[in-house]
Amino acid sequence: MVQRVFWVLVLWVGLSSWVLADGFREQFRAAFKAGDLTGAEKVLTDWEKATPKDPDLYVARFNFLLNKATKRTPVPSEPVAATAGAPAPAPRPQQVLVSYDPAIMAQASAVLKQGISLAPERLDMRMGLAKSYEMAGQPGPLLQTIRETLEARKNGGKPWLWRDGVPLPGPENAFVPAAIEPFASNYWKQPGDKGLENGRPIAELMEEYFPQNSLGYFNMGVYYAHLHKTQESYEKMQQADALDPNDVSTLMNLTRMAIELKQKDKALAYQERLRKLPNGGPAADSFASAMQKL
Repeated sequence: MVQRVFWVLVLWVGLSSWVLADGFREQFRAAFKAGDLTGAEKVLTDWEKATPKDPDLYVARFNFLLNKATKRTPVPSEPVAATAGAPAPAPRPQQVLVSYDPAIMAQASAVLKQGISLAPERLDMRMGLAKSYEMAGQPGPLLQTIRETLEARKNGGKPWLWRDGVPLPGPENAFVPAAIEPFASNYWKQPGDKGLENGRPIAELMEEYFPQNSLGYFNMGVYYAHLHKTQESYEKMQQADALDPNDVSTLMNLTRMAIELKQKDKALAYQERLRKLPNGGPAADSFASAMQKL
């Protein structure tokens, strides 16, 4: 079964695993975690003087700028209405609106571009650059970054490396599309056709560069499903199923669409396969009513 990696590249996640290297990474991590941004900035200055071509310097500087760009604004919540004779209701949890300063985000993206120029095989930085464009609401540069990443490897680039410059933690043909998929998934969640059209070329790239991986076909199926093109979606989901026959999400979609297309025998077959999967029983049972109406 495909493991969909809904990771957030926010690169500071990787800082906690850093080991001491000339002291700079550990010093930066300690200052950053403590909220000592003045100290963290000094470490970055000293680090750049000592080893200006260290790719992880650019990872750290990106995180510093991302933190600087992030603005969190509390959103007042409406009071909970009290009921006579009942205990006082608990207050609603306060929501926080997160936004990013566009000028500082542009600086952060530029820093990662510098790092990529020094270490073009660092997939974590390339995905981080794409993430920075997602956070800044720039679908064009995001798509360009993903396309350039895939083209670089196709055109003879070195094998990908991940955080700290180590090999990918999984097979390339599985790990890379799983790292790209969240960008498409983010667009599927957005209202209106604009999000769909921003997500479509990402799904197409997964399909083009990883034809033996199910994720490109699955996401194209999601795209067509949002457009209410059931037959096109059904065909893409069938292609995904052929490559990964034990994926709960794919089988749920296939069962639902077979029901919509009045293909009772196929719907029953998909439902039965779904039921046999670990934790697939409740999903299979959810179609019981619709199945009875076929």
